[in-house]
Amino acid sequence: MEMKVRRSRNTAPHFEKVAGRKVFYDKGWPALILTVEIPWLGLVHGRYRETMDFYDHFYPAAAKMGLTAMKVPVKWAMVEPKGKGQYDFSYLEHAIEKARGNGLDLVVGWFGHYASGDGTIYRNMHDELFAPEYVIADDGKYPRAVDADGIAHHNAASYACGDIVKVETAAFRAFMRHMRKIDGARKTVKMIQVENEIAQFGADRRNRKMWRDHRPEADKLFKEWKYKKTGLAELIFTARLMGEKWLNPLCKAGREEYPLPQFFNYVSGILAKGSVGGSPGEDIATHIKTVPMVDFIGRNLYMQPQRTVTEMRGALREWSVGGNIPAITETNSGPDPVAPRLAYLSIGEFGAPIFAPWALNISYPGSHFPYVLKDGTLANGAFALRDVYLSLRKAMAHVAWFACTDKLRVFMSEKPGESFRETSKVGGLKVSVGGAAGGQGIVIRTGKREILAVGYRITVSLATGMEKWPQLNKIKVSEGFYRDGDKWVPEGSPKYTIDQSRKLLRFHLEEPAAVRVRW
Repeated sequence: MEMKVRRSRNTAPHFEKVAGRKVFYDKGWPALILTVEIPWLGLVHGRYRETMDFYDHFYPAAAKMGLTAMKVPVKWAMVEPKGKGQYDFSYLEHAIEKARGNGLDLVVGWFGHYASGDGTIYRNMHDELFAPEYVIADDGKYPRAVDADGIAHHNAASYACGDIVKVETAAFRAFMRHMRKIDGARKTVKMIQVENEIAQFGADRRNRKMWRDHRPEADKLFKEWKYKKTGLAELIFTARLMGEKWLNPLCKAGREEYPLPQFFNYVSGILAKGSVGGSPGEDIATHIKTVPMVDFIGRNLYMQPQRTVTEMRGALREWSVGGNIPAITETNSGPDPVAPRLAYLSIGEFGAPIFAPWALNISYPGSHFPYVLKDGTLANGAFALRDVYLSLRKAMAHVAWFACTDKLRVFMSEKPGESFRETSKVGGLKVSVGGAAGGQGIVIRTGKREILAVGYRITVSLATGMEKWPQLNKIKVSEGFYRDGDKWVPEGSPKYTIDQSRKLLRFHLEEPAAVRVRW
C-alpha cells in the first residue's frame, strides 16, 4: 500500500495523528523546525528596552546557517517590568520583526521559571531574574518552597500556594493574547516552550532534602494524595503538584488565548528508577497525565563527542515514554560531531519535530567555540550543522511524514569520524550506503518505484530491477528539492552510474543534497 505525504486543510502550526503517532504540520504540510537557541543573559534587569537589540546580529547569521527558526526566550520579568499587570511586549514584537526581516520563524520560550541555577524564579538581580520584581520582593504574598530541614529558599517558588500561579497565568495569558494579535495572521511563531527545565528548588538535584516542597500546604497534599515517604514517591509527588497546580493552568490559559503547539524541556538524566526526568518536578508520565494539552516533552541532551549511534538511540528511547516524542531541545553547540549526528537520528528515527542545539554564541559543553562570532560571522561547528539543516530543508515534509516508519532509514558511522558502509532494507528494498568521515544520509522509500535520498558525503547503491539495456533508460535520477510539500523542483542531474553486470544503480551526494530516483 502506498503511503503518500498527506496534506492538511489546517494551515496553522499544529499536530495531527498519523498511523498512531503525532506529526507536526505547518502551512498544510508535515514540517520540521531546525533551530538554535539564543540566550537571555544579554537582556539586563532594569534595562530591558536598552538591551533588547543585544542579539540582533544573530538573525542574519542564523539565516546563513540554514536555520528555519530562531529559539528565543522571553523572561516573565520582561513582560511585567514595572509592576503587577503593567505589561510590556516590546521584546516579543522586536523578535518577531527581526525574524521576519531575515526570513526566519520563531520558537518562543516563556521563562517564568528556570531550573539550571540556584533557585527557580531568580539567580541574581542582573541577567538571571525571571519572575517580576514585585513577586520576588513579597515572599509573604508569594510564598517560597521549604526543604526537608525547614529552610525556606527565597529564590524558589512554592507552587503548592496559588497566588504566584494566578499572577503568572494572567501574565502568560496576556502574552499569548498579544502574540495572537500581532502574529495570528502571519504565524511567524510556530511553537511555545513553556518554562525552562522544570524543577522545585533548582540545580541541586541530587540532594534528597530538596526533592519536594515541605511547606504546610505541600505536606497536606502529600498526605491527601497518599504518597509514601520514599524518594521515588517524592519525585512523582513533585511532578504531580507542579503539573496540576501550576503547569496545567498555565498551559490551558495560553492555549485558550492562542492555540499554538506547546512543549516542555527537561534536564537530562533519571534521578530514580520509575521517574523519567533529570530534576525533581520532571516526570514524563506524570506530566502527560496532568498536563494533557502539552504536545511533547523535549530532552536537553548533552553528550561526550565519542558517543556512538547505539548510545544516542538509547538516550532517545529513554524519553519515548507513553508515546512522547523525544525531541532534542538543547544539545552540544560546539565543533564536536554530536549535534549533526543526533539531528538525523532524532528527526528521522524518532519523529522529532524540532532540533535545537544550545546556543548560537555559547559553545557547550566545550567552551570558546561558538557557532557565531561577535561580528556575526560563522565559525567552528556552524558549518557542520549547516550541512545537516540545508540537506533536511530540501525534503522536510517527506522526512517528517515517513519518520518512525520502515520506509525511512538513517545511515551513518557507528562511531563519529569514521568512514562506513551499511546495507539495510528500506521499505522492503535493499539499499547500501557508504560514507566518508562525517558523511550521513537518510533514505526514504517514497513510492513503489521511487527512492529519495537526503544527505552529504555519501554514495547510495540499490537495485531497481531496471539496470539492464534497454530498460535502464526508464530510470530517472534527479537532484532537487520539494516546494510546498509535494512539488519536486529539479536542480540538476547528479553523478550516477549503472552497473549492468551487477544490476546496481549508484549515485553520489557530496554537498548537502536531495536525490530522487524513479523507475
